[in-house]
Amino acid sequence: MIRRVVGVALAGVLALFLCAGTAWAHGGPIELQVQTDGAQGVNVTVTYVRDHHMVSEEVRLSYTAVSGTGETVGPVPMVASSEGQSFYQSKKALPVGNWTVTVTATHPSPATTTIGITSTKPIEAASPVSAENPTVGVFAVVVPVILAAAALTVAFAIRRRRTRAA
Repeated sequence: MIRRVVGVALAGVLALFLCAGTAWAHGGPIELQVQTDGAQGVNVTVTYVRDHHMVSEEVRLSYTAVSGTGETVGPVPMVASSEGQSFYQSKKALPVGNWTVTVTATHPSPATTTIGITSTKPIEAASPVSAENPTVGVFAVVVPVILAAAALTVAFAIRRRRTRAA
């Protein structure tokens, strides 16, 4: 009986240390994954190098961009995004063109990453109903009307059948 109790207690302590091991890995050097937002923004995801978990504390980031013609932008501060933990966005749009972007972190630990980014104007969403494409507007009105009429016809047919059977 005592062996069983000691064995269970030892297994519990061992499990506690194994589970806590990943939390001990937090801290230390950070890694920056830099990408474009598909238009004129620069985004950065920050993780710890040791365990690749998201950095939950505030990270101080900025970027500097250099174009092929030598034009320089920055340093531009980056801010935490509401889209997720350890996700940062540029405060200022990057001008259209090809850029070599260097992102620098100063807190919680220093880190630097440089990548090439092509900045493009955002694509405007086409309006579903436009002068060039009036068919979409016709379908948007006609199809629901036809479906409603069919549903009413079926409902009246079922009601008529029930009243005849009674």
